[in-house]
Amino acid sequence: MGFHTMILLMKLSTLSRTVLLISILLPIFIGCSSSKEKKVVIVFEKPPILKQEHELISNLPNHLLNENLSEFLTDQNWIDSFLIKRQMFKSVEIFIKAKTPKYIWRDKFYLDSNLTKFLYFAEYTNLLHLDMPIELVNQWLQFEDQFYALTKSYNLKIYSVTFNESEGWFFHTETNLRVNLGGELSQVLLEKFSLSLKYIFEKNLTPSIIDLRYKNGAALNYGK
Repeated sequence: MGFHTMILLMKLSTLSRTVLLISILLPIFIGCSSSKEKKVVIVFEKPPILKQEHELISNLPNHLLNENLSEFLTDQNWIDSFLIKRQMFKSVEIFIKAKTPKYIWRDKFYLDSNLTKFLYFAEYTNLLHLDMPIELVNQWLQFEDQFYALTKSYNLKIYSVTFNESEGWFFHTETNLRVNLGGELSQVLLEKFSLSLKYIFEKNLTPSIIDLRYKNGAALNYGK
């Protein structure tokens, strides 16, 4: 079974009224000796970047004539929604909206804004890396915007956030500054972090670790 692809730009009102979409036209040849062909148009809401999107383009011909095409697409956990349009004597049209990665979880999965998981293949490496039990992700999200605002004001960017039983919460910035937060995230902790950053930048200090686990203040470590 052979096929080739052609990229087209289209507008789709069904999934998104104003977004330019990418469609993949797949002429599917049914049998080597048959002159008949069945065409499939795959329309992605955004240009396909995920490895799974490209795999779908390659693997879909094997499922095209399967009556369970809808079931097959439903099982793709990276797909947010899809629509299949079949019309007599016309191409089969499949409209696909992929999930948008928001986080990288434990370097194995993406998480979208609803915290649903799908496989990570390093397509988006600049997303925030989270390493914690999935049930604790929401705890970080309650304070995420405030930590972002604090670090951004000092030209710092959080690269990864971790929680483990022995150390509690901590994060690393892109400059490899480590900030130990302790066992609980709170407004008191945020205030302590804000005062620590203010002190560090006023004194032009360059610690490698800011440890906020102390009741009455913070400790600075200058080791590597």
